Amino acid sequence: MWLSPILPFINDTEENISGILDMCAEAKVYGVICFGMGLTLREGNREYFYEQLDRLFPGLKEQYIRTYGDQYMIESGNSQKLMRLFHRKCEKYGIVHDNDQIFRYLSAFEEKDDGGQISIWD
Repeated sequence: MWLSPILPFINDTEENISGILDMCAEAKVYGVICFGMGLTLREGNREYFYEQLDRLFPGLKEQYIRTYGDQYMIESGNSQKLMRLFHRKCEKYGIVHDNDQIFRYLSAFEEKDDGGQISIWD
């Protein structure tokens, strides 16, 4: 599972991250990829994102502009606390949270000897 995006002032809460990881454990997720608590905004994406903030969270765009300006990396002010929670909960549940290990797992294929493809004529 890829944990992204985490939106500052919207879903960057301990309750949200904890709830997501609880559901991952319940679903028996192998691993969670997380490159940090936040999001990236390139030119073009930023304008669309701000339009959606205006539509769904009136007034929040101004807070983003004041806090982050034109930064590409938008890190939650709660990032350190949330990353500690993320790692702690993953450890508790036995969920892999090392990105390199998850990517190795994703690129590995199980060798199976299924005896060949069946024929519709048999």
